[in-house]
Amino acid sequence: RSVNKTALKVGPYSCEQVDEFKYLGVNVITKNNMHSGNQLRINIVNKAYFAMNKMLSSKLLSKETKEKLYTSFLRPIVMYTCETWSTTQGDEEKLLTSERKFTDLFDLKMENMRKKNKDLEMLFNKPNIRLFLKAKRLEWAGHVWRADENIIKNVLIRNVTKTRPRGRPRQRWLDRVKKYILNTDNSKRQDDAMDRNGWRNLVEACKRP
Repeated sequence: RSVNKTALKVGPYSCEQVDEFKYLGVNVITKNNMHSGNQLRINIVNKAYFAMNKMLSSKLLSKETKEKLYTSFLRPIVMYTCETWSTTQGDEEKLLTSERKFTDLFDLKMENMRKKNKDLEMLFNKPNIRLFLKAKRLEWAGHVWRADENIIKNVLIRNVTKTRPRGRPRQRWLDRVKKYILNTDNSKRQDDAMDRNGWRNLVEACKRP
């Protein structure tokens, strides 16, 4: 569909309409998808990884130290604002592919073998990026559902009445969250978010493969 690129005027100011811009570290685009933003984050974390490669490949650092560097510095770069992402399976596969590089940080030797996601999980006992993403979405959903008359909650639960474009409808963020709940514990419902401890247990259970 064509996009009207008429400049937005606010008082004496005129704002040019663009296809893409960055706001608070997040790429906002007219196509309303996460593809370019995810690729940008992957490129940034790759630069950080190669900048630290000499240090991370050093045998002077313990496996525990390398693990902390990954989970506290490298992973947050690529997973910034992941709670609100509406990703496709292709987006998540790219994230998983980028994470496989970090098996080298933990001295994982796999000659003549393909590195798999479970290898990284088994090595330092942490969920992979896809499971981490699921858990963060559930955590954020619980926070929003517990809010009382909050603007974020209203945006989430209100239905858009505008006619959908032709073709297969996109899977919504809320649809994914409800699917996670059903697959993790089919006895849980949205209202269970009011029980913080119970919801926290659900989030932890979601991290398990």
